[in-house]
Amino acid sequence: MIRLIGVLVIIVDVLAIIDVWRKESNLEKRLLWTVVILLLPLAGPIAWYLISRRIINL
Repeated sequence: MIRLIGVLVIIVDVLAIIDVWRKESNLEKRLLWTVVILLLPLAGPIAWYLISRRIINL
């Protein structure tokens, strides 16, 4: 069960990183979001999707 959760987290991280590299035009922001997603595997993708979908405005 724990392996399944780990695999799901990795899949979500990869999908979030792909989404970052497709949507962001600024290279610095791409790299920053990639690092955030890699360092915070659960919170990083959630933050990216909330901010990129304009649910949270920064």
